[in-house]
Amino acid sequence: METEALVLTGERQVEIRGIDVPDIRDDEILVETVANGICMLEVSFFSGTERPRYPHLLGHEGIGRAAKVGGKVSKVKEGDFVVCRNWARHQVVNERNVLAFSKPPADPASTIVEPVSCVAGALYSYNIMSGDRVLVLGAGYMGLLNVIGLAHCPIAELVVTDVKEHNLALARSYGATHTINTGTDAGREELQSLRSKPFDLVVECAGIQDTIDQATTLTRRGGRLGIFSWHHQPRTVNLGAWHGGGFTVVNSSPMINTDRSVSDMERAVRLIECGMFDQSQLVTHRHSYKDAQSAMELACERRDDYIKGVFLFDQA
Repeated sequence: METEALVLTGERQVEIRGIDVPDIRDDEILVETVANGICMLEVSFFSGTERPRYPHLLGHEGIGRAAKVGGKVSKVKEGDFVVCRNWARHQVVNERNVLAFSKPPADPASTIVEPVSCVAGALYSYNIMSGDRVLVLGAGYMGLLNVIGLAHCPIAELVVTDVKEHNLALARSYGATHTINTGTDAGREELQSLRSKPFDLVVECAGIQDTIDQATTLTRRGGRLGIFSWHHQPRTVNLGAWHGGGFTVVNSSPMINTDRSVSDMERAVRLIECGMFDQSQLVTHRHSYKDAQSAMELACERRDDYIKGVFLFDQA
């Protein structure tokens, strides 16, 4: 069969193209995509910060419905909601790679799994200790997901910084004990003053040079520095300060599973279904997949009211 997919054809050029979907085998599932998140990885491909080979099929944060299942599939039945990948209206998933929800999500657009799985793995890698003082630098979409997860840990203090007051208000609602607007002179002075009382764990979520520098001066001697952001260009770090401070530096790559017995994706589904990761206030923009070009331009612009964009595929 043929279906429609969003394909990057060049820098800042995304098109709807017809692609072939193979017939499913006995161990496969045909998935009808319902919603799929716009990740900063796709934005970096679109903007040209990262350069894939063209044409390039995009997407990796999908939620869909099982439309047809192979004869030997036992974990999923037709109609179940499952995790999928590409920005395509239909896709084939092997049963060994599929994760199903226990019941249909009330709002699939705010039930995106893959980003939560990144945070589930990161929380393990941070080696959180009871009573930790924690600083999160950056309260964008992924920073706020980190705040949600960290607020459920037995920590004593959770300070969050950002330049958007609305995002900081969300951080407080998710459990931040204090927030600092580093877009103001007062906020920058306050952050500077915290050097005298550095943190046990600093999580860098902004992906810019400034927050790397801030993290270096705000991690206590012997503390932990979590680089959560994917930096799409080289950065300068003060290795002397990192060495002298005896930091444990963790790169929370989503491609490194922390526990092979239970995948981070499975853990994420559990956390979403129990209600811990409610993303309803984080998904600020919903787009028909037919509006892909304007949606990606908006994602690049990242206005003050923008946190997360999601494509909807079941509204043709």
